Amino acid sequence: MTRSPRRSCPSTQRSGVRGSLVAGLAALWLGGLGLAGAIAQPVPQAAQRAYDSGVAKLNNRDYSGSIADFTQALSFSPSSAAIYAMRGAAYAGLGQFEPAIADYTTALQLNPTYADVYFNRGVAYYSVGNASAALSDFNQAAQLTPNRAEVYLFQGRARAATGDLDGAIAALNQAIALQANYPEAYLNRGVVRARQGNHDAAIADYDQAIRQRSNYADAYLNRGSSRFAQGDLEAALRDFNEAVAKDNTSAVAYFNRGYAAGTLGDRRAALSDFNQAIRLDPGYTAAYMNRGVLRAASGNIDGAMSDLNQAVSLSPDDAPAYKARADVLMQMGEPQRAIADYTRAIERQPNSASLMMARAEARLAQSDFAGAAQDLTQAIALEPNNAQAYGKRGAVRLRLGDARSALNDLNQATRLNPQDADSFYHRGIAKRRLGDRAGALADLRQSAELYRQQSRAEGYRNAIAEMSALQ
Repeated sequence: MTRSPRRSCPSTQRSGVRGSLVAGLAALWLGGLGLAGAIAQPVPQAAQRAYDSGVAKLNNRDYSGSIADFTQALSFSPSSAAIYAMRGAAYAGLGQFEPAIADYTTALQLNPTYADVYFNRGVAYYSVGNASAALSDFNQAAQLTPNRAEVYLFQGRARAATGDLDGAIAALNQAIALQANYPEAYLNRGVVRARQGNHDAAIADYDQAIRQRSNYADAYLNRGSSRFAQGDLEAALRDFNEAVAKDNTSAVAYFNRGYAAGTLGDRRAALSDFNQAIRLDPGYTAAYMNRGVLRAASGNIDGAMSDLNQAVSLSPDDAPAYKARADVLMQMGEPQRAIADYTRAIERQPNSASLMMARAEARLAQSDFAGAAQDLTQAIALEPNNAQAYGKRGAVRLRLGDARSALNDLNQATRLNPQDADSFYHRGIAKRRLGDRAGALADLRQSAELYRQQSRAEGYRNAIAEMSALQ
């Protein structure tokens, strides 16, 4: 489903300007895990030596070495919550969150009041996409350490991830109340407010985040996304420029800037930014899709198909990738292959009226009027007030010789969209076939006037010709 009718930089669903979900994960809480000095409970001296060595390596980001040392320490002291907690932190440092969660869980079984470990396990759960488990841990950490702002930041993130946007705002408000100079909290509250559709409030939060941290690339990126959503494309582009200037490793920033530039008509700049987004992130499906559509619009069909094939390969369950490729196949004059891709897209997104209508167009290109009518009927079932679907089905029913049903559809189309010149034209034809000469002339005159106002010369000529034939 196309995000917008703009041809300068068309994009499919989930491919347009987007903001960063969060500003990245916070550092693990290690201060309360025994980094300084001895382990809290008495342990054999050999365990303490191995533990101290592991801590030193962890501080130097030698995560594999620290894991080996903590494992050795556990062989001497297998019931030490602190050692399990520290080894969990080392696993997390390597991005190995499942063993980290296992070690944190053991630490909590040994010491259920370990607030820092609840927080760290929550971060690990959050990192693997288990927002509900993460929220439970952040809630527990908040009970044990109610004055720690970072707990509420992550609690807010987890609540947002579970769909509780109001709860997320409340948690982020608490984080800001505890720590006024907290740009991450303002950023994340802005992200949640943007998800609620309150872009003015979101922009105010991003402004505050930037005041507190002038080089905050994610704040510029998200502010640009909200400004884009409000239709302020020039301001959005300026923010994306800032985001790129402050973090030239962000594929999303390049993608967003490219999308905004293309929407403003600068295809060359858009193509350059999509190229850079792909260089930074070779698995960026949306960048391939948008570059492919842009190449197709510029006449580079081979390049477009290469990009769209890659998008489908990267995201075989992504309906927009198939839709984008099908659109280019239609441009290539290959409706049969386009129908196959539209069908794949519909299988993945069966409630999309626009996909049904797109497949109907491909079927019309093959003169499959009955198949097109079926698709348009499904589109209308999905969107009962879709004037375009009624108008197209009315025109198809005329081709099938069913003037009465066509008239009913075209009555609906003109009611829903009084500026639809095509539907007035086709309704005039339907009325003529049903013997209503006066009604046919009135509709044809109306279509001719609308075609004239819309500078559609061919439609105007056709309407005049039909009127002449009736007079």
